[in-house]
Amino acid sequence: MEQKYINYIGPSMNPLLRNGDGLHIVPYNGRAIRRGDVIVFVPSGRETKIVHRVVSVDAQGVKTRGDNGKQVDPWVLTADNILGRVTYIQRKNRRRNIWGGFMGRVAACSFRCLHGGDAVISFLLHPAYQSLCRSAFLRNKLHRLVKPRVLSFNRPEGMEQQLVVGRRPIGRRRPGKGYWEIRRPFRLCVDESLLPECLPNESAREGCKCTPACGARLCSVRNSLESEGYQ
Repeated sequence: MEQKYINYIGPSMNPLLRNGDGLHIVPYNGRAIRRGDVIVFVPSGRETKIVHRVVSVDAQGVKTRGDNGKQVDPWVLTADNILGRVTYIQRKNRRRNIWGGFMGRVAACSFRCLHGGDAVISFLLHPAYQSLCRSAFLRNKLHRLVKPRVLSFNRPEGMEQQLVVGRRPIGRRRPGKGYWEIRRPFRLCVDESLLPECLPNESAREGCKCTPACGARLCSVRNSLESEGYQ
């Protein structure tokens, strides 16, 4: 049985998967694809591998969604699009099984419940959070303390920048967009005026115009799994 290993990058399957996780992939080889399976696939017309969970299987094909996503993906997959199922991940020195089928659906449901509770709490605390975010002094001090790094990735649409603290992505600027999407609560400690002024269409050879204050001493450009939505 042919098996493959790839590294995961992106927020679409958080909290199940994290940046840097090694994914063990087993091809289906004619076996049934089940709702709840976590699969690696390449949609028609694309070249980038994506890791999402199967939400439906019918005569039309297979539909997927990221555990951290709010909507079902727009594509319908066939067996030719699917590289295989993620059976376990390697995170540092620990190995963790990834359940599919019924147990996978239970896991996905629990993640959605967590996201729902997070949305309620966010609504209640939003006014106070926004007030703190408007404090330029607080953002500047926390930014220099946290020292986020900026990574650049080649995407089919152009150059995407991601903001990372340690190995955790906390924000990104999509190709062609002039603004950053910052995850809560990290907007409290990110001063966008200190971030580099890379243009989305700049090439890896041109590099990143980083300012010393941004804490991003190196912008590395590499191919990775595509993040489907920053939600």
